[in-house]
Amino acid sequence: MKIALVTNIPVPYRIPVFQKISNKFGNQFVVIYAARHEPNRLWKLDITQFKHIFLKENMYSKKDGFNFVHNNYDVWGCLLDVRPDVVITTGFNPTHLYAWMYAMVFRKKHICMTDSWIESEKSLSLIHKIVRKIVFKSSSAFIGAGENSLSLYKSYGIHKNKLFKSCLCIENNRFANSKSFNDREYDLIFSGHLAEHKLPLFFADVVENVSKKIPNIRVLIIGDGPLKNELFSKLDVAGIDYYYAGFVPQGELPKYYANAKLLLFTTKMDAWGVIINEAMASGTPVLSTPYTGAKNDLIIDGESGFILDLDADIWSDKITELICNPDLWKKTSLNAKKSVRSFNFSNSANGIIEACEYVYEKKT
Repeated sequence: MKIALVTNIPVPYRIPVFQKISNKFGNQFVVIYAARHEPNRLWKLDITQFKHIFLKENMYSKKDGFNFVHNNYDVWGCLLDVRPDVVITTGFNPTHLYAWMYAMVFRKKHICMTDSWIESEKSLSLIHKIVRKIVFKSSSAFIGAGENSLSLYKSYGIHKNKLFKSCLCIENNRFANSKSFNDREYDLIFSGHLAEHKLPLFFADVVENVSKKIPNIRVLIIGDGPLKNELFSKLDVAGIDYYYAGFVPQGELPKYYANAKLLLFTTKMDAWGVIINEAMASGTPVLSTPYTGAKNDLIIDGESGFILDLDADIWSDKITELICNPDLWKKTSLNAKKSVRSFNFSNSANGIIEACEYVYEKKT
């Protein structure tokens, strides 16, 4: 069985998964990338452990300036060379649709793979929804990042027997530590793109509220983006003690998460939020909005983390409760570590392998 997986760019949380799939199928498994990187992704990655192909880059930015559309005409010729039995596509860019069309024309099995969910796709245009219905109707299996992604497939009438989970995950052991509540220098951490969709200014409002209840609150900020100076200005006016680490390479992230008590994952919309995995593996409880795809899956509200409405008072009250109650913090921290364990590279790879074996067995 030859398998071709068509995706946008190399990402750190998928490379180890692809390596494990390659261990199973060898050179019969190939990853086809639309580009080596996107302008807002600064990762330096090693992808020498599995067979891969880079297409001729052809992409443009969406209106949000953060997401990119890939339109690689040469994916068709690439697939003609590879001649896969199974084609997996990870989205609905033109490049993915060309690959899907290849599977249809040559009667190969097609598998959809996504980390999207109902909330993240609620504003899709009619044409986008029609395209999904057509692709879904002609696909043989469906891979989702979590329960919310599987629910998205079900909303299109996909039978549960065709659904497989390939969780988004990180190297949990690399983030593991034994730091206690009192060992952590910073009370709160923001990690991510300092842009509107990550709500850094809402983060500043929450911190200001917390500072009125807990004097000398200490804050750690990781990331970069267009709202950086405005965020700093708000924190300065509020008299907040903060440290700005800037962009932090993947290899250095564990020491930062281990040194913070709580991660505030403020977001307008995230398909998942791998930052949540990193924090939870570090024993750092996460507070997030109802607009993260990891809710009710990785984050169980009130157990391994907290899902809170976008109200600065609600957030500051919960943060104050946790900071002033080390026993509650410890309980949530332990639950977070426990919850994230099953979100690992082996389980993620197995979901993709099982989907491929399912469709290939149906074919033969």
